[in-house]
Amino acid sequence: MTYSLYIAILMLVGIAGGKLASKLGLPTVTGYLLCGLLLGPSVLNLITSEVYYSLGFVNELALGMLALSIGTELHYLMFRKFGKNLVTISLGSAVLTVSVVTLLTWLTGMPLQYALVLGTLALTVSPAGVVEVVKDTRSEGEMTQNVLGLVAFDNLVAIMAFGMMISFVQSLGDQGAGGFALIATVILDIVYGLIVGLVSGLFVSYFIRKDTSSDKLLVFLIAAILFNTGIASMFGLSPVLINIFSGIAITNLTSRKVLVASLLNRIELPIFVVFLTLAGAHIDISIIGTVGLAGFAYIIARSIGKYAGSLIFSQFTNVNKKIRPYLGLGLFPQAGIAIGLATIAERSLPNVSGAIIGVILTGAVFFEIVGPMITGYALKAVDETKKERPKQTLPKQKK
Repeated sequence: MTYSLYIAILMLVGIAGGKLASKLGLPTVTGYLLCGLLLGPSVLNLITSEVYYSLGFVNELALGMLALSIGTELHYLMFRKFGKNLVTISLGSAVLTVSVVTLLTWLTGMPLQYALVLGTLALTVSPAGVVEVVKDTRSEGEMTQNVLGLVAFDNLVAIMAFGMMISFVQSLGDQGAGGFALIATVILDIVYGLIVGLVSGLFVSYFIRKDTSSDKLLVFLIAAILFNTGIASMFGLSPVLINIFSGIAITNLTSRKVLVASLLNRIELPIFVVFLTLAGAHIDISIIGTVGLAGFAYIIARSIGKYAGSLIFSQFTNVNKKIRPYLGLGLFPQAGIAIGLATIAERSLPNVSGAIIGVILTGAVFFEIVGPMITGYALKAVDETKKERPKQTLPKQKK
């Protein structure tokens, strides 16, 4: 079967699953993922690992679009209004999540070094799971803005903490020199990512200020996303962070977040249907039986950490009391970033033998499928969802 047929199947089956999920009152993203699960190795095995990795280009483009969209939410005016709250909640929740996940996975049999790594991996949040639910439910308001901001902050904190934790764990294994050097490497990677994101953001911003026609501007925007992703792949940087930085640059240099969103909306549905259905096909339920209690402990501990951490530390902010109990629920989705970092951890630490990635994949089965439903429930509970999507007006094209 050709890859064109695989993509056609993913599109048609995914969109049908999304429609069915919507009829049942579930987020459409859950329908995409469940249909992907049906096509994957857990059931029909139509989408094999080979097909999944061969279609990696779709994943890269979709993640780049999502990351850039998240970055555009971090306008300096929004940061001035919510920035202190985001930092307080994100860092406070991070400390609690790392502590709880480390403790519970260690108590269920994971070596302490691996439990510490799992604790940092638990900080990551799936941009796809959150952003797609926000768009699907047409949510707007303080809760939505805080959740989108926390997605960016939590992933930034997670990547920095991950590098430092790997350094610490390596030093425990008498690899101190290489381990501590990794801290500098992580910091440099973030700096390089910031530079690349700023350059591509300046590039897109230039054409936005020149009032370029929407069709041409869309081409420049996609080119910038692919440029960011390509540079990240070449030099081992994080494509998610680079595209977040690029989105931050664009929104702060032009204040045209709505324009960027309207352009991406024109092409995002087929890309995200394939991306999310493909993500579901990558889930292998059989992995649950290989990690024992540690996998379930990870799910419980991360859920406690995200929920309780956001609830507790939001008390030290001026966040509306109505939304405080639901912030953590909005951050439940987890998938690609955690799996990618887990793969790096497996390569960096000796004698892991798949223990870390096995636990993370077990968590992905739950958080990738159930997480979006929990996020949707949280947004609905604070009355920020809408029944009908407002019509978006694209800027007139110049001849």
